[in-house]
Amino acid sequence: MKETIFLLGAGASVDAGMPTVAGLTKKLREHLPKLRDVNGSIRPEFGDVFDFIRAREPSVAENYERFFEWIKLLLEAGKEPFRRAIEINVPANLTGAIPHLPWVLGEEVARILESYETEPNYLAKLGDFTPNGGRLKVFSLNYDCCLEEACGSAGIDIITGFSPQTRKWRPSLFQTKVKGISLYKLHGSLRWFPTTDKNLLGKGLDTRFHFDLELKPGDREKLPQNLEIDRKPDLVLGPGTKLQVDDPFATLFYEFHRTIRRAKAVVVIGYGYRDSHVEKKLEEAICGGAHILDVNPGSQNTKFLSSCRYHHLRMPAKDALMQDRIKSELGKFGI
Repeated sequence: MKETIFLLGAGASVDAGMPTVAGLTKKLREHLPKLRDVNGSIRPEFGDVFDFIRAREPSVAENYERFFEWIKLLLEAGKEPFRRAIEINVPANLTGAIPHLPWVLGEEVARILESYETEPNYLAKLGDFTPNGGRLKVFSLNYDCCLEEACGSAGIDIITGFSPQTRKWRPSLFQTKVKGISLYKLHGSLRWFPTTDKNLLGKGLDTRFHFDLELKPGDREKLPQNLEIDRKPDLVLGPGTKLQVDDPFATLFYEFHRTIRRAKAVVVIGYGYRDSHVEKKLEEAICGGAHILDVNPGSQNTKFLSSCRYHHLRMPAKDALMQDRIKSELGKFGI
């Protein structure tokens, strides 16, 4: 299994109790009228903005990231010099609410995701694919911590690139040869928080006083007083590209790029193919000779149907793992 890697999308955590993208979007719409703007005022107009956009693109109701895209577009179109050539037909009572949305949407998405109780133990079955004397590489597009919790309960060694002692980003940890799982969370985590060391501000001692810490429940109370922790976790949300140039994201995506080019098989679980930079790497992998095993209970990826190395396993993540169907499917093409 050393040439097999996994890529997890939102569908991998649905059986654990996390929402689908559509489910999360529905929750977000319900909460919008109750959210406060940057001045602390409740803005019922936030919900009206969503409905206004949904009336023009119904698919927004199923994908909150399209809502984010619309907000970005409306804000850009209202700036110079674009406003001279673009007419924006937005009701006057909504125009004042739109600029506040980029500041509140990310925090609300994180709050909604954190509110779900999960039972992710089935994800510990990924440990069955760990090579003897090595690591299984799992790349995840999810913000939740279902896999970390499942591995912790099952006694499986799991590394996210953050030190268990200092909570700081330490990518050299991925180099360990201890048997276990190396988890690369390409779009961030509900446990990663932007942090500032107040002792270094203004002293010119270190320009890297902004950094992420991986914090589990209860960790905040144990931190030194000089560290100021953001209340919002570090998540790569839309709109636009999710490629980031800073760490930990740059290092994580580089490892995805490097690893997928050498993989013999990529097991894709519950991914909706909505991120162009990720889909591009899967396309490169399949063109380079790798097999793609697409595990999801929905439809096939039509873009890859013409390739004999694309295989669709129409099953939910939990069933596919607990019934060992992934392992048997990989065996069919010699892995």
